[in-house]
Amino acid sequence: MRHFSLPIARYRLTLRALTPIQFPAYAGSTWRGAFGHALRRTVCITREPDCRQCLLWRSCVYSQVFETPAGQGPLLEKINAAPHPYIMQPLATSGQQYAPGEVLSLELSLLGAAIGHLPYLLHAMQQVGERGIGKGDGRYALVAVAQEVTPGAGEWVQIQAAGGDLQALAGVVPLIPPMPEGVQVRLLTPLRLLQEGTPIRSSRFTFQLFINALMRRITLLHAYHAGVELTADFKALSQQAAAVTLGDADLHWHEWSRYSNRQQNHVQMGGLVGSFMLGLDGLEDFWPWLWLGQWVHAGKGAVMGMGGYALDCYTGEKAM
Repeated sequence: MRHFSLPIARYRLTLRALTPIQFPAYAGSTWRGAFGHALRRTVCITREPDCRQCLLWRSCVYSQVFETPAGQGPLLEKINAAPHPYIMQPLATSGQQYAPGEVLSLELSLLGAAIGHLPYLLHAMQQVGERGIGKGDGRYALVAVAQEVTPGAGEWVQIQAAGGDLQALAGVVPLIPPMPEGVQVRLLTPLRLLQEGTPIRSSRFTFQLFINALMRRITLLHAYHAGVELTADFKALSQQAAAVTLGDADLHWHEWSRYSNRQQNHVQMGGLVGSFMLGLDGLEDFWPWLWLGQWVHAGKGAVMGMGGYALDCYTGEKAM
């Protein structure tokens, strides 16, 4: 059984609307943009317009979280864009409107070394609430922060109340359970995979494409944000993955776009949603990657909550 070394911490932020707030159909891009601008205002001391020209680029909290610098070494030097060590989960607010006094919540996951930056990130979220978010720049107050004791356990404890001290828990590396007798993958948010720049739709979707993207993401997250190089014969694993079959696939394309301030236009971000069963023959070597992937997501737009999935595990009698 493969063992991973990437600590994960999941937080739930409870917010109270101060003015009307209206979110778009998919709020991930809205949260990410507001969060990034607020974090940069919070921590930037040089005001250099281009982070890559700043002397503090490799040590700055903002760059480490939002513009992760390219790494050093044989693996990292080949990478054009490093994966970022956070994931926002915006489903609860997507397409929602909130009146003053109503409560909303946002879940945020931090990975590896980024867990130590939590105080800066929470301050940035407070700044988002003061400046406003969504249509009409609705404002909110951060009233409480909870943390899941162990990823996936469902046990949450409050680590900060409004104005109180932050008492965060350490991040935890999820334990990999034994492989069950049946596995269904439910794509909770659009999964956007590309092959030679072309989006993969349901007719071309395979387990091999899915697991290759997931293994690459997990490997790079370990290298950049945990300082660990995962070793495996990835070429052989990819060939092995081609033999894993899909069953009862119910996948459809969910189209949406976001506005990119950098590109000054709308960017298509559609992806697959739905579910599929996995054949067990040849799956055992991929089971640890699949399990961990539930917390790191897969494909494009993961930081905005895209590519989120859950595993339904069956023992032959009932779901675990």
